[in-house]
Amino acid sequence: MWRRSFNRLQLAGLQKVEESLPAGVDISKQIDAENLFLHSRMMEKEQMIANQEQEIALLRNKLAQAELQAAEADDAEEAKKQLKPSGYSKHFEKTLNQIKSEGRYRVFTEIQRHANQYPVATWFKPNGEKSDVVVWCSNDYLGMGEQKEVVKAMHDAIDTYGAGAGGTRNISGNTKAHCELEYVLADWHSKDSALCFTSGYVANEATLATLPQILPNCVYISDEENHASMIRGIKASRAAKRVWRHNDIPHLEELLRDIRLNSPKASIVIAFESVYSMSGTIAPIRDIVRLAKQYNAFTFCDEVHAVGLYGPKGDGVAALEKLSDHVDIIQGTLGKAVGCAGGYIAASNHIIDALRSLAAGFIFTTSIPPAVAAAAATSVTQLSTEDGVERRAKFWHNVEFAKKVFSEAGLPVLQGESHIVPILICDSVMAKQASDILLKKYSIYVQPINYPTVPRGRERLRITPSPVHTEKMILELRDALVEIFDDIGLPRRNPAAAGTDHAAALEKAVSMGRDVGAPIRCPHLMQTLEKRVRTNAELEPADPDVPIPAASSFDCPEFSKGNCPGQDGGDVSKCPFHQARAAAAVDEAVDASRAPPTPTGDISKCPFHQAKLAKEAAEKDAEKDAAAAGCPFHQAKAKEAAEAEAKAQQVEAAKAGGCPFHAKLA
Repeated sequence: MWRRSFNRLQLAGLQKVEESLPAGVDISKQIDAENLFLHSRMMEKEQMIANQEQEIALLRNKLAQAELQAAEADDAEEAKKQLKPSGYSKHFEKTLNQIKSEGRYRVFTEIQRHANQYPVATWFKPNGEKSDVVVWCSNDYLGMGEQKEVVKAMHDAIDTYGAGAGGTRNISGNTKAHCELEYVLADWHSKDSALCFTSGYVANEATLATLPQILPNCVYISDEENHASMIRGIKASRAAKRVWRHNDIPHLEELLRDIRLNSPKASIVIAFESVYSMSGTIAPIRDIVRLAKQYNAFTFCDEVHAVGLYGPKGDGVAALEKLSDHVDIIQGTLGKAVGCAGGYIAASNHIIDALRSLAAGFIFTTSIPPAVAAAAATSVTQLSTEDGVERRAKFWHNVEFAKKVFSEAGLPVLQGESHIVPILICDSVMAKQASDILLKKYSIYVQPINYPTVPRGRERLRITPSPVHTEKMILELRDALVEIFDDIGLPRRNPAAAGTDHAAALEKAVSMGRDVGAPIRCPHLMQTLEKRVRTNAELEPADPDVPIPAASSFDCPEFSKGNCPGQDGGDVSKCPFHQARAAAAVDEAVDASRAPPTPTGDISKCPFHQAKLAKEAAEKDAEKDAAAAGCPFHQAKAKEAAEAEAKAQQVEAAKAGGCPFHAKLA
């Protein structure tokens, strides 16, 4: 606006000037120069004003940002005040501290395997240094992970397929390599079909969780020493289950008879392993199959620790006993004797097709890489050839040689009939200590086995010889173990010391499956473990009154504080720590999810069983009193009990009347 006013005034002034000038005078040039000067001055002022406005805008933006940051800081501070300082992390810390206090915190040893050099590997130490070690705990039982044809098959498959599968089996992950592997596995076990999973664990869990969707009124009978994957699968299925004592055929038949009597239309699934990897026992498959046919039961056999090692073609214990056709589902792994990765089941066409269509653990996961499938198929094929026969022969020679020299040296070896070579330590802290000394001093890698892999009190070193270990390596391992046992105070079976208190205490410790000094289970329940320990010497029965030797810093946290009554040859039984440890172990031994062995001794002298029987009697009396007082719930329970008793009487009457079905069950 001011510019327009200025222009008007300027025009009026020029007109007056022109009127006063003589005729013929030209002032346009002078006016143009003055206009140019005034215009440049106005442009300078406009630029100055624009710069000032820009600076003001920048200052406003900075002020707004500062206010925003201040508000965010206030919000964060307020949120901190509202958040409880404990949070969720305290629960994880508490769990870790508990595991560490029990001496079973797992430390993963970082190693590097070398092709064509197994069992030698490189150990990467925590301080950054590295050294060579001899591996004695690998599940690559036969060294097939470095067999030249297997390695070549994997290389060729990578060149053909690339690295990954690209999806689930249903969505672009079903390659020719997967199909060929399943064909090879089915032929290996003399079955119609096979189905591959990402691991043996997933194969067990997915299959056992799915079977009750197919089999009506499904009831599982599970061996008490079954692998965690089988237990998880059965729990996930939500089917009824019964637990039978390990390899106890009479108890299995008792459960079968009871289920058939009370649920004639039930679909019974007997789930068991052929070789139990920690105890080293082998299932009586022939008796299991016989009972399955007698009581119309379905059989599921986990052959994870048997495939590759047993049978004419390495096809497992069922094949060794010529029973593959009589086991409904055989489950195995590609990650142990086969030397690769993955798991599988083999069965009839209908069984495999139904599980393929329903098992979530198969449907909703990416399939194993084609290169792994191709290598596994080659490995299985090689295990069926003369090369596989030679590897198994050398393997079994080393297993027997190791058991022999370990036993002769007085090491507490569980002398089972399988290839497993467990050396009992029976204390989690000392098992870890022995393992650490082997690794750091002798360059021998053996991982300690603690709870929950084995029950508390049965901690051990699990030795796995292979065909590529030498007798010299076995003798070096024996000598190292003997030195460690003597140095840290672990007892050995010394024939020269037979009859001494030390030898007697050792026999009792090994027979009971516990460490000397700290009773960790009810003695009557522990007597069943005597069957699993086979030695040249006759084992003494478990005696709960054995004097407990002095405590050590390995098993009592109060020792270092001077508060343990067992110090200086004192009485460990008066130590609160050892009392709590014993009570916790008894609770674990009779957990409802497991079937505790029936005591064979005089349970009337056991305070635990006395308390349990008294509690059961009190509960029964309370139910009777409540029923009499008119409680609808207890009246219903009393009615059910009466009906069950009447049903039992009917069964007895039917037997007496010559009913063939009930007579057979009897």
